[in-house]
Amino acid sequence: CGGVLISDQFVLTAAHCFPNESTSFISVRMGSINISNSTDCSGETTRLHTSQRSDEPEGNAAPNGPVVCAEVEDICVPLQEHCSFFMEDIAIVKLKRPVNITNHIQPISLPENCDEPSLIAATYIAGWGLAYDIDIIDNEAFEDDDDTADKEVNVITFSPSTLCQRNITLINKTACQNQFSTNVPHYILCSTGGSCSGDSGGPLVYESNGAWFLVGIHSGGDKNCSWPEAPGLHIKVSYFVSKLIMPFMGLSNNSQTKKTDICATDKDRIQCVTKLYGAYSGSVE
Repeated sequence: CGGVLISDQFVLTAAHCFPNESTSFISVRMGSINISNSTDCSGETTRLHTSQRSDEPEGNAAPNGPVVCAEVEDICVPLQEHCSFFMEDIAIVKLKRPVNITNHIQPISLPENCDEPSLIAATYIAGWGLAYDIDIIDNEAFEDDDDTADKEVNVITFSPSTLCQRNITLINKTACQNQFSTNVPHYILCSTGGSCSGDSGGPLVYESNGAWFLVGIHSGGDKNCSWPEAPGLHIKVSYFVSKLIMPFMGLSNNSQTKKTDICATDKDRIQCVTKLYGAYSGSVE
């Protein structure tokens, strides 16, 4: 899964990235766009407590490289009303220690005053999800009296090693509901697609007056990444700023608010994520 840093100690991602109870095996990797030649953050022998690593093999790592592997202290998923296709598929992750903000590691701005980009604004998604090449082959007819040619389209999918971005187009709620033939909750943003398996939890962003703002967290989309028939789904971050994000970030400073007031239990989170995978005809295994 992807994610996006919103402060020196908190990351936003998708709730369905956490189908299991334990967070001990989870690390957050920051500071590099290339994942092809660096050691995985997850193993006990390689996981670091926010110490820096280069984007080189472990044995050749520079002592002050740009990559940070941060352990997770806690996860908060909102209390759910719809544990299915339209669940509130967002999670805020607290790191065990704050990370140093550098040229390679910077938090994005949250939406201000519930501002949202217009439907014609340039919005982008980013991630290491599956990418694809389209190869069109012309098969000339063998008959002398046939001037037609059949075209064969081959779609080749691959896992990119370098972070990819794509410009996508938001679509209005009415058009989205017409395509799904059902009501779409107000915390869902719909787009023309463009994401693929592995992009979950990644950011949907746009630029305004020289600053980049977080619009949404990618939740899901059509299984056909190259020619999607259904809209892409993104969780609207502005809806959760005052409801989830700021309260969870302030828990340590506000004794009147309890985690159970804003976050689902591990049991409820697992049950809800399992139902979401079922709605997509998938499995958490």
